[in-house]
Amino acid sequence: MQQLTSNVFIETQQKGANHGIVATSDGLVLIDTPHKPSDAVRLKAEIERRGKLRYIINTEPHGDHWTGNGFFDVPVVAHAGVRARILGTDMGEHVKRVSSFGPQEAPLLENYRANAPVITFESEMKLHVGNHTFRMIHMPGHTPYQAAVVVEEEGVTFTSDNIFCQVQTWIQEGQPEEWLKSLEALRGLREDTFVPGHGPVCGKSYLQEQGGFLEEWVGYVRGAVGRGMTKQECVANLTALTDRYPMDVEQDGMAPRVMQLNVANLYDYVTGAGIHARS
Repeated sequence: MQQLTSNVFIETQQKGANHGIVATSDGLVLIDTPHKPSDAVRLKAEIERRGKLRYIINTEPHGDHWTGNGFFDVPVVAHAGVRARILGTDMGEHVKRVSSFGPQEAPLLENYRANAPVITFESEMKLHVGNHTFRMIHMPGHTPYQAAVVVEEEGVTFTSDNIFCQVQTWIQEGQPEEWLKSLEALRGLREDTFVPGHGPVCGKSYLQEQGGFLEEWVGYVRGAVGRGMTKQECVANLTALTDRYPMDVEQDGMAPRVMQLNVANLYDYVTGAGIHARS
């Protein structure tokens, strides 16, 4: 793991979301967990060498942030929507998908049980562990249930997937208006060291690029809708942003699928359909 500050260690080079360990005077706090079981098992061994794990904080409901929870026997903290999503997951299908990551994964998933959050919040909460304060702030965008985690004493913020730094952005259920508001909320924080959901560590200087790319995506799909293209035509033909950024670690070959997911969601956003339907 990369040492970011005297007490914060992060992993940005594994399949799935970035995750980190914060060492406090009363044990360790893990922010998000590995997607691959084999990575979770290695992380568990490393944590045992470092000290006692006290809590896990999950920053969002997608499986690349919480699959590894099941390999740790500690309480999990997250937005209430993350708990609901995990409890509503078809675990058989989830295990099947994660097992496809490699031959060593399936044996580690026998009798798998997700460790869902047992401490939840809606807007904001603080968790005090030893000499550290973890401030969790609801910042919807990439999903409705994103949270930024500010480690106040270290000057570090884990932004979750509202930032994809220098890698392709997934917008499969993104809410662009809320996302842009959350980027502005991140800009307003005192802290200027950001651990993004994917990609290398960045700071506030990257917020403009992330927001600009999101706006470009919306404009790209809105233009196609304005030309009278159907959703099916958009999904099949809108590929111009495929090569703007590389895919994240171990996501080679997934760019066409990400484009289709992004376009499908943004078509609904532009037309007010699907999850974006106005009541």
